Amino acid sequence: MPLIARNKVIHTALGAPGAGKTESFIQHAPRLLSEGKCILLALPTIKLTDSIVQRCNGIALRVVNSTTCQHVSPVLASALREKCDRFLITTHESLFQVDPRLLNGWVVVIDEIPQVLSLPYYWFDPIELGSIHVVAYESEGQLFLREEQKVGVELALETHRAAAVGADRTSMLSKAGAIIFQSLLLGRTVFIDSATDSGNRCIRPILELDCWSRLMAAEEVHVLGANVKGGLFDSFAQAHGFTFTLSMFTPDFAGYQCPITIYPLLPQGKKYSKSAALTTLDGERAQKHDGGEPRQIIDALLNTALSKAGNKPLLFKNNWADFRWLPKGQATVCTMDSRGLNDYMIATDAILLFGGNPSPAEKCGLDYLANKYGRIFTDSFVTTRLLETSLQAATRTAIRVSENTQPIRLFVQDERVASYLVSTYMPHALIDWSLSLEAPVLEDRRTTQDARRPEVNELFAQGKKNAEIVRLTGVHRNTLLSWRKEWRLAQAA
Repeated sequence: MPLIARNKVIHTALGAPGAGKTESFIQHAPRLLSEGKCILLALPTIKLTDSIVQRCNGIALRVVNSTTCQHVSPVLASALREKCDRFLITTHESLFQVDPRLLNGWVVVIDEIPQVLSLPYYWFDPIELGSIHVVAYESEGQLFLREEQKVGVELALETHRAAAVGADRTSMLSKAGAIIFQSLLLGRTVFIDSATDSGNRCIRPILELDCWSRLMAAEEVHVLGANVKGGLFDSFAQAHGFTFTLSMFTPDFAGYQCPITIYPLLPQGKKYSKSAALTTLDGERAQKHDGGEPRQIIDALLNTALSKAGNKPLLFKNNWADFRWLPKGQATVCTMDSRGLNDYMIATDAILLFGGNPSPAEKCGLDYLANKYGRIFTDSFVTTRLLETSLQAATRTAIRVSENTQPIRLFVQDERVASYLVSTYMPHALIDWSLSLEAPVLEDRRTTQDARRPEVNELFAQGKKNAEIVRLTGVHRNTLLSWRKEWRLAQAA
């Protein structure tokens, strides 16, 4: 097998969502194929495949994903090695699992910016922790795979995957347990925090996507996306020594022509966050929504947006946003990862109520990465998680239809999102602050220090029980539970 080419140049075709980046690539593909090039197109989701295949009408191609074969990895590896089909379509996930050397001689085109970092965290009870400690040992707050358990872990993961696709197999692993097993098997960094009073522990894998060896191995790499600058892909590419240059697939784009009004739902200077959004109107953090009447800040924000929005606006939200009170059919709830989808283009209004700030556990992961690479990733994290995702959500509407002249109304989380939309692809949009004056807003306790918190942290350090701390300080028990979690994570970092 040939040596890996050390290509560290990424060609970027940047343009507004709907500007025609994918179409520009499709127009260039026949010429590249006629020149003897081999093309591998990687899509973010399987959902996009049918649309792309239809648009490539008349171009010989082969799709390699879970809809066309049962075991994608070996089939894709064989197709890359043999080069019988010189235009392959797969997914991001499959591309970044292949042996890098197989990409020698291939022009790799990645549709949409790949997600290069995930910082999940999972709570395990003592029973499941016992299963994890069978296969891994603990040292200085990290978990490491026991070498003699490697085969057992591989078998457990194989059983879990078979059970997940409906095979006649039973897996004892939870989804979270399987992620931890897989992370240990791949040698990823896995942190384990100290136990709570009940014996539960938080486990935090650092999931960096190893895309860089694949990109270096390809003959040429093109990334089609809305924006690269300032996001996680940009930061990690720089950390790994990559540079960017203009792609031949960059489309011409005259800008969105329809009138656009952006309504931030929080006042200027206030940042939207999960902590603030889930605060009840009486000032306490709600642990669970009872499914009755709206009673949280996020409910008030949605009601404020709905009072101004037209018929059935698009609604983008996190899973933790529970709107069971919302009448059926009043809004179209959309999937968060809607990149490239054109299913909602009839809508003229969109409501964005998802967060993007790092949680305390994610902050610990970002601190680890800062030490590893000698650079700060927090702003990049927010750009990718909140700002870029908001741009993708807002442009699912009729704004992406070139002939649309209807006014577009975008109800967004805060000033950060409004400014990002204007600074990227909506320079002529009007920012209307009127709704931000109507919604009740409490202080975000992540950024506003409660005067009692230093005393509470000292009591945590002394080993005081929650009931005693409540009695001594008057802090609500629900708030105390949240503070104790954050304190433990800070101690473990």
